[in-house]
Parts: sequence; C-alpha cells; structure tokens
Amino acid sequence: MGGGSSEAGRAGGEQPGADEEPTGAEPAGTGPAGGIVVGEFDGGALAAGLRAEAEDAGRRIGRPRAGDVSPPPVVPPVPGGIAIGRMTGGAAASGAGARSTDRSERLIEATPQLVDALRLLRGESGELRAAAAEAEREIQATGGVEPGRLRRLAALAGRAAGSVGGQTAAGVASGVLTGMLS
Repeated sequence: MGGGSSEAGRAGGEQPGADEEPTGAEPAGTGPAGGIVVGEFDGGALAAGLRAEAEDAGRRIGRPRAGDVSPPPVVPPVPGGIAIGRMTGGAAASGAGARSTDRSERLIEATPQLVDALRLLRGESGELRAAAAEAEREIQATGGVEPGRLRRLAALAGRAAGSVGGQTAAGVASGVLTGMLS
C-alpha cells in the first residue's frame, strides 16, 4: 500500500493572536490548552498545541490487529487537544499551526502460507503468473506485500479458479490470499 498523507483538521477556530507565543502573563483560561489523551492508537504522528508538528514515515509489516470485541474506552475530549478512543493508522492534529502527517507504509507479512500460495501460482499462465511474480519480488525486497497487490492477486486467482474448478492451484491460492485479507 502506498503511504497516504493526511492532515487532520484544526480543532476549533483559530483565535486572534493564536499563533503568538504565550508569555505566561495571560489571564487564566486564555492561553492555548493542550494535551493528548489516547485510548488505543496503532499508528504514529500526533500533534497538539501551538505550532506542534509530528510525522510518521515508518514501515509496518504485519496484519492490522483485529478490533477488540469490547468498545474502546470513553475518553473525554481535552479542550484544544486530542482525544482518541481507538484509531488504526496515523496522523491527527489539533490547535493553531499543529500539523501531523502519516506517510507510513503498511505491508502484509510474508507468512509461510503466503509464500506457498505464491509458489503454487508459478505454474499458472499470463496475468496471474506475472502478478504472483511481482508479489514474490516485493516480499524479497521488503518482507511483506502491499494489501492492494494482494487484493488484486486474490481476485485474479479467484477468477482463474472459478473458470476451471476450485481444486486447482489457483483455487487453493485464492483461499489463502482471501483469508489473509480478512
């Protein structure tokens, strides 16, 4: 998956003079409020407060964690800050001049089952064989495969299996690939 870039909106409107540094002599309650409360976060880059910046450009390999059955904790909003109950991914920003960017890549881990499924597809022809070879090259280079590439490969294998019957190499590989995406 290509890393997306996201800049979350500013919480509240900008106040006149909101980009000025506080001097400590402001009346109580007029300075910028800040703080971050997170109740679960599977990503990176949070920023809160005056001209705060954060960036995540990491690489994550593995399947996203399946959501818990229980709801995330109820987190009261922090005035001028960020409160997150559950977030999968990255990038959140709050406050005047705050900016948070997530350029991370998420790859699905190359499990033994995935590697075996790709080996099965070496005997196929045409677009399916080429797509499997691309996935194998990506795994060799990065240790994982982009979810979009895996979805495309699962669809190709599913179509090939449907045209000749489910117990072919394409049918077996389609089941493995589809299972990895769910």
